[in-house]
Amino acid sequence: MIGPSASRALFEAGERLPESLVVFLASYLIWVMAVLLLIALWRARTTRRAAILLAGSALLAYGANALIGFLIVRPRPFVSGEVAHALISTAHLGGSYPSDHAAIAWALGCAYALMKQKNAWLFLGMAFLVSVGRVLAGVHFVEDAAVGALVGLGAALAVRLSLRIARVRAIVSR
Repeated sequence: MIGPSASRALFEAGERLPESLVVFLASYLIWVMAVLLLIALWRARTTRRAAILLAGSALLAYGANALIGFLIVRPRPFVSGEVAHALISTAHLGGSYPSDHAAIAWALGCAYALMKQKNAWLFLGMAFLVSVGRVLAGVHFVEDAAVGALVGLGAALAVRLSLRIARVRAIVSR
């Protein structure tokens, strides 16, 4: 466990930062990331494999998170009393562990990096900021975001491996 002090420090930082910045990082940056990825794919005229890698990674990360969240139930920081209130709407939020936003953002960023794109660092940086934003907003603990990041990385690697296996099988069966 990373420890409550890291989460506490970010909760307190979230209270000192402009609320609009925290809300943007926690809720909207992931959508900016998705749009920029679509633009990057369109401009690079990438293949169907790239689209499958990105979409498959995000979907696998979300599915894996749903399974983990079903098996390990953890209340969100504002429910457990760690923070007074969340800085974003909490009407449709389930459990805290792991962070879906972090998992999907890291899945997209890692999948893009696995495509060996020169600006992959930008998307990995955005994934990091999405993860931090979720903690700053008081809707996740640091551990939730960290595990979400690992799930996202694992999903991207798994989809990439499955695409490679499919490619080898197609070559061998010719």
